[in-house]
Amino acid sequence: MSIDPYAGNLDFWEKAAATHGVDEDSDHYRFDAVIAGGTLMTPTEQRAVATATGGTDDDPLAGVRGKDVLYLQSHLGADGVVMARAGARVTCADFSATALRRAQELAAQVGVQIETVETDSRAIPESLHGRFDLVYVTVGAICWIDDLDRWMRQVSLALRPGGRFVMVEIHPLYQMFLKTSPEVVIDFPYGGGASLTDTDTGSYAAPDAEWTSTTTNYAHSIGDIVTKAVRAGLRIDVLEEHVTSDIDPRGDSSLVRGDDGKYRLLIGRGNEEGSQPEPLPVFLTLLATKV
Repeated sequence: MSIDPYAGNLDFWEKAAATHGVDEDSDHYRFDAVIAGGTLMTPTEQRAVATATGGTDDDPLAGVRGKDVLYLQSHLGADGVVMARAGARVTCADFSATALRRAQELAAQVGVQIETVETDSRAIPESLHGRFDLVYVTVGAICWIDDLDRWMRQVSLALRPGGRFVMVEIHPLYQMFLKTSPEVVIDFPYGGGASLTDTDTGSYAAPDAEWTSTTTNYAHSIGDIVTKAVRAGLRIDVLEEHVTSDIDPRGDSSLVRGDDGKYRLLIGRGNEEGSQPEPLPVFLTLLATKV
């Protein structure tokens, strides 16, 4: 019997939503920091929002004040809650009811209000069309999308004319590598929407969890992302590839943490004996405007 990829992925995210952030020692979901006035947004994510909205170095979220923000595939909604605290009118959209419930709980603890909408991000409801100044997507979103053309159209539909799209995402090159030590293992295609189905226990943020799920991920290259954004009526303003990361998004052995605290994807040999290889892209930032 074949497995419905959508159902399998929803099952994973429902289980993850019930587990993530429960352990206060988690490196990924330190909600105590958010409740205390901090943020889980990385400097890369904050810079992207600042560039798109007119924020400053001292206050990168200053530009979201008074704006309507859609946080698409929001999971537990922490970044949305932080933007709401900065003065944005935030809607968190996700297909996991458990995740949205926990986002509302976090918002209540912080003392802000957010709207939540349970939806397939490939087919958002008409109630979200043309409502937003900013659509925000971050880290590990599009690998769950089988039809990127359709998904980009939803981003465009949600935006007002002149609205901005901000996506900080895992680079498709990094996604190809299962591990890099002691041997390099490439277990994922580069693009074209090719899929990989896998059954495993736990998640990136709860590796020791005993629940099992069968998920399907999809490969989208840089060319796929840019072309499909343009087809959806989005003008590409910035495409930046990052060779360092402030976080280890997968929590595995594929990235190397340097003395500066940054994570890098290092494969091969350096140019000189004893030197490290040049880092490969880990993340990308895409900024676009609805025309």
